[in-house]
Amino acid sequence: MLQSALLHHPRGRYTHGFTTREDGDLRPGAEGQAAAAARIVHALGGTGPLLAVTQVHGARVVDGNEAAEAMRAGTPSEADAIISTREDAVIAVRVADCVPILLTAPGGVAAIHAGWRGSAADITRIGLRALCDATGCSPSEVRAAIGPCISAAVYEVGPNVIEGLSGVGVNDLWRTVGPNGRDHANLALLNADILRDAGARVDVLGLCTVGDARFWSYRRDGETGGRQAAVIRWAGG
Repeated sequence: MLQSALLHHPRGRYTHGFTTREDGDLRPGAEGQAAAAARIVHALGGTGPLLAVTQVHGARVVDGNEAAEAMRAGTPSEADAIISTREDAVIAVRVADCVPILLTAPGGVAAIHAGWRGSAADITRIGLRALCDATGCSPSEVRAAIGPCISAAVYEVGPNVIEGLSGVGVNDLWRTVGPNGRDHANLALLNADILRDAGARVDVLGLCTVGDARFWSYRRDGETGGRQAAVIRWAGG
């Protein structure tokens, strides 16, 4: 697993990681998925299952308790962000090109899945607000890490994406024009600037899932590709 230096806590209040292909395919139903998830939970010092949701490219946030109950019932919650203040729980979002975002705050953590549709639905601001509400902290106390995702260099988009993202961005730096005259979108920069504008400190790993063979990529591999995950645990203290 890859980690962000910004999210490292000297007293171990948070444990986190962005998985690679070497950590296993975290796609629901994939061969070996359950074993890979168990290894990740153990590595982060948690107990129980890896808490995840059915991601729908929206803006709904659930807490770790709801996610756990839904998984036990066999019907994972439909959402694109999870917050947790439980010391035993490891929460996760699964990605193949979309933006994985991990947040830490005094008293809790969050994991956010932000594709272009989720970004346009303001999932990042909504997830940040939910974490602050759950922990009683301010955005300036939040630290964020943005993991491997599709890069602007290969993310050529149409006018519908540009229109959707223009409604949430704090500037237009995320939008560039490629050598063929088509628009490209930098989803990592868009979401990083949203978090920075709110007052959070942000680390962008800057790795491209399409161009880096360590990761699965939906754009490169199609439906047969696997999923990596962004995982995090609040360890108390």
